[in-house]
Amino acid sequence: MSHLDTYKEAMAAGREIDCYNNKIVFCERDSFMIGLTDDQVLWRDCILPLYEEGDHDLPNRIKQYVMQLANTDDIVCVYGALSTIHGYILSSIFYGRPFEIDFSECIDTARKTILRNEEAFKNYQGNKFSSYIGNPYDLVAEMVGIKKDQIPQKARPIKKKNKKKGSV
Repeated sequence: MSHLDTYKEAMAAGREIDCYNNKIVFCERDSFMIGLTDDQVLWRDCILPLYEEGDHDLPNRIKQYVMQLANTDDIVCVYGALSTIHGYILSSIFYGRPFEIDFSECIDTARKTILRNEEAFKNYQGNKFSSYIGNPYDLVAEMVGIKKDQIPQKARPIKKKNKKKGSV
């Protein structure tokens, strides 16, 4: 069964979101992560062909799914949301995009979720990221622009200025 057929089957069963939350995995033999959807495969083999077939509501549904997943405390789902956004960016480079989606609100939501669940991301014990060297936090934090030494503003310590001798 092709990736597109699998996606269409999920749609027919009312499980389209599972194509984004890694419950249904789209990957190839040389995909970066084992057990997680390869965002380029999802875009190339499913999303873009569906849109070309006339499913012009697809961008709205994608944004809805990404926002829903970014707002969960499920590490694999948050990764799925960010991976979908990453695939969207790459699709414009490799395949061209016939539509635009503004994911800025989704990224902000994911950033808040990641900061709120930092320890859970850093201490993830599941097998979904087993082919990645490092922890899921390092992967997703980079995707939303969190620097390794970044502390949320409300928790940032106040630094005292040292006066140098002889200065006014």
